[in-house]
Amino acid sequence: MRATLARVLTAAGYVVDAVGEPAEALERLATSRVDVLVASDALGVEPVLTLLGEARSTFPGVMRLLHVGPGGAYGEAAVSEGLAHRLLHRPFQVEQLEAEIRGLEQTAGFVRSAIDRAADRALHSRMFQECVEGDMLGLAWQPIVRPTERLPVAVELLLRSRHPRLTGPLSVLEAVERCSRVSDLGVCVNRLAAGWLQRLPPALDVFVNTHPAQFGDATVLEQFAPLEPWADRVVLEITERAPIADFEGAEDVLNELTRRGFRIAVDDIGSGYNSLAVLAELQPAFIKADMSIVRNMDREARKQRLIQLLASFASATGAELIAEGVETEEEELAAARFGAHLIQGYHVGRPALEWAGAA
Repeated sequence: MRATLARVLTAAGYVVDAVGEPAEALERLATSRVDVLVASDALGVEPVLTLLGEARSTFPGVMRLLHVGPGGAYGEAAVSEGLAHRLLHRPFQVEQLEAEIRGLEQTAGFVRSAIDRAADRALHSRMFQECVEGDMLGLAWQPIVRPTERLPVAVELLLRSRHPRLTGPLSVLEAVERCSRVSDLGVCVNRLAAGWLQRLPPALDVFVNTHPAQFGDATVLEQFAPLEPWADRVVLEITERAPIADFEGAEDVLNELTRRGFRIAVDDIGSGYNSLAVLAELQPAFIKADMSIVRNMDREARKQRLIQLLASFASATGAELIAEGVETEEEELAAARFGAHLIQGYHVGRPALEWAGAA
């Protein structure tokens, strides 16, 4: 019977590994990718039920099909107890067997994907926890200045990591997104930002990056409690990781934070999710033009016109336009000429982990 089933399934296009002993079956499950285990009570009732039980506990991604002879009432019990996913009574048609295998193979794919996602979430959660417990996260400051005057009016605090695998801000963000710990990262960032606010000159505003998903968390207002003593100096910079409209209640939370004295900046205008509609919804105090617009704007008329339009919009709504990613003197002069109120970028200051009083 085993040889016949192997021939039938091989002819149907499956890769079949036929074994005659439960121990050998478990060894193959451990060393090969197996989607479906087809077990027969011809092995004996106790051995086959033991095999199914061990396969269930050790290899949850493998689907289990049990076929039994006439009168095998224990087959229904095996399915109801979760030892087998499907039951096939002998005699059966080849088409029945193939249909059961196809269905179980599809289910195996879904289960494996779910197991892989769970393992991925666990891995990234563990790495993020290592960052937190090992004090591996920090914030670097980068100046935001008036163009041509080089007068610092604010700093942006930028996430940095010393974790051996989560080596940069994007890898940390991706990790917390995968394991649904965005709010935990927000708590860490706000606590670190509060430490900076105690040391920075009181004349400087402080931009703190905020993930849109934080606004969908029930504890969102508590997350910003460490910053409340300096609310009038703190600008919450909404990053473009996801549309903020996706998170229910986000508008009410932003209104409450604004009432408490925080101001809002919209990051990366000109790329990703943040469009002019976002500007209308959030009514930010600062608009940050994406570096893709700023780059080479001294030589490209379209970018100059776009900066002019954004600057006009900002002025008309009581906001200020920040040109991000300024890397040359020519870009700085162009940003000033076409209306940017503030600039940020390597040309005026690279991110630094320590405060320099002469900065």
